[in-house]
Amino acid sequence: MRIRACAAAMLFSLAAAAGPGLAQERVRDPQAGYEQDLVELARVLGRAHYLRITCNGRSDARWRTYVRHMISQEADYRREITRGFNEGYRMEEARFPYCDADAVQMEAELRAQGLRLAQGLSVRNAGDGAPAEREEGDDQ
Repeated sequence: MRIRACAAAMLFSLAAAAGPGLAQERVRDPQAGYEQDLVELARVLGRAHYLRITCNGRSDARWRTYVRHMISQEADYRREITRGFNEGYRMEEARFPYCDADAVQMEAELRAQGLRLAQGLSVRNAGDGAPAEREEGDDQ
């Protein structure tokens, strides 16, 4: 009986100690979310860039130019944006060794996905140039 009481007390104290840590994990860092969205947009742009140059030739720099503009606006995230762009590029390079109808379709889908991500970032960044912090229970 005493072992059960000790085990119960131990479980209770572990749960109590873990409680604040678990609560902290649930709180989303708005800055980290903003960075993740930037990286995801850069990844999508890298994927789309590879497909565009594969289908239209190396002179088509539409998405590379866009990501360079992103970097100029978000210089603090230069390394992360560049990493995401390069990851995306390599991802599509492995999937589409040449241009075909599937590659053209994928670029169109990525263009739409990139637009949604860019619009979301724009809304979050509207106003003072800093990422907007979310309120508790906010469904953005």
